[in-house]
Amino acid sequence: MSFLRNFLFRARRRSGSILRDLVPYNEHYRPTHIHVNSQAWADRPESDATYSEIYSGYVSELQVPKEFIVLRPSYYDPMLEQEQVPPVFVLTLPGGRINVDNGNSVAIIAADNGLVGDASLQFSASNYSLAPAATNPVLRQRYFQPPVRVQGTVCSLLSGGGAAMGNCYHWLLDSLPRLHLVQEAGLWNSIDCFLIYSRKHRFAVESLLELGIRDEQILDVQQHSHLQAERLVVTSSVRGGGHHAPLWVSDFMKQAYMPAAAKLTRRYSPFVYISRRDAAFRRVRNEADVEALLAPYGFETYALSELSLLEKAALFAGARVVIGPVGAGLVNILFCAPGTSLIEFLPRNLVVGDYLDLTTRLHMAHYPLISCRDDASGRKASADRQDDLTVDLQALGTALHQALRQPQMQPA
Repeated sequence: MSFLRNFLFRARRRSGSILRDLVPYNEHYRPTHIHVNSQAWADRPESDATYSEIYSGYVSELQVPKEFIVLRPSYYDPMLEQEQVPPVFVLTLPGGRINVDNGNSVAIIAADNGLVGDASLQFSASNYSLAPAATNPVLRQRYFQPPVRVQGTVCSLLSGGGAAMGNCYHWLLDSLPRLHLVQEAGLWNSIDCFLIYSRKHRFAVESLLELGIRDEQILDVQQHSHLQAERLVVTSSVRGGGHHAPLWVSDFMKQAYMPAAAKLTRRYSPFVYISRRDAAFRRVRNEADVEALLAPYGFETYALSELSLLEKAALFAGARVVIGPVGAGLVNILFCAPGTSLIEFLPRNLVVGDYLDLTTRLHMAHYPLISCRDDASGRKASADRQDDLTVDLQALGTALHQALRQPQMQPA
C-alpha cells in the first residue's frame, strides 16, 4: 500500500508539473530575466534591496575513502575532496516574491520580476545536485496562481528540493541555521513571519517555538506556495550549493538549544544505539542480534520519533558512541561533542557521504559499515533508497572496539 500511495503521489505531482508548463494563466508572474548575483543587484539604486555578507568564501577540504567513491549511487555526484564554498549572505527584497510550485525548486523573484539566481534553488533531476539558475522551472512555468500578499517582513527558511520538504535532516542542517545568518545580519527583531514547508512537521514548528517564535508567525508553503511580502528576507544556501557543511551550523544549534536541553532531568546512556523501528524503511533486519551484541557495553536503544528536539539534543550531546543506520535522525550528531564516535550502518545501495562530511567538521571519529547485497533487497522496487539492511556482526564488533579505544579528539 505504501508503494501505491507513493506512486500516486508522484504521478499527481508529475501531472501537476506538466500542466503548469502547458496551461497559460497569469503568465505575467513568470520572471523575465535573471539577476545572477545578489550583491550586484543590491548595489543597483533601483533595486532597494540590501545585501549583508555574513561569511567569506573559502575552500573546504574532505578526505573521501575509496568506498564512498566506488560504491556511491549512480545518481549521486561524487563526494568532492575539495569544494569552493561561496560567500554566505542575507538579502532583503522589498516587494519580493517566492514561488515554490515545483517540489524541486525555490524561486526568489525581485520586485522588477527578475529571478535572483544565487538566492534561488533548483536541482538536477538526474543527480540531486544544484543546477544553474537558468534551469529553474519557474522560467518555463505558464500557470501561476496569484501570490498571497503578506504585510510586514517574511523570512524564508526553505532549503529546496523534494527531500527538503519533509525531512528533519534538511531542516536541521539546511533550513534552521538560516536563522543564525538573519541574527548576524541584525534582522531578527524585524521579522514578522517565517516561511516553512509544512506546519504538519512537528519537528519544524517545535524548533521555532523553542526559540521564542510565536505560532502565529509561522507560515507554510501549503497555503503560501506563491507569496509576495512587503519585505522578503532570504539567505544563500547554508552549504553553499555543495555537500560540505560549515562548522558554524553546529555552533549555532548548540548555542540555540543546549541551554534548555541541559535543564532536562532525564539522563541518557553515553552509549547510544539509534533504531529505525519507527520508520517505514531502512530498518535493521537483525536488530535483535545487534542489540544483544551491544548490551554488555552499556548501550541503550532509542527511537528518535519518541523524543522531543530538546531530548534529542541532550541525548546526542552526552553521547560517547552513537551507532545506527543512515537516516535523517543521525543529523542530531550536530549536538555531539568533539571526540564522539559514529558507527554508521549503510545499505550497499546507499553509500552516501553525508555523515562522513559532518563527522569531519565536528571532529568525530566515523566508522562506516557497508552491508552486503542480499536477496531481500532484490525484491524491492525501491531498494536503492528504501533498502532494509543486515549488519555484519563481526565487523560491528571490530568497529566498536576501535570506537571505544578512540582517544578524545580536539578541534584543529
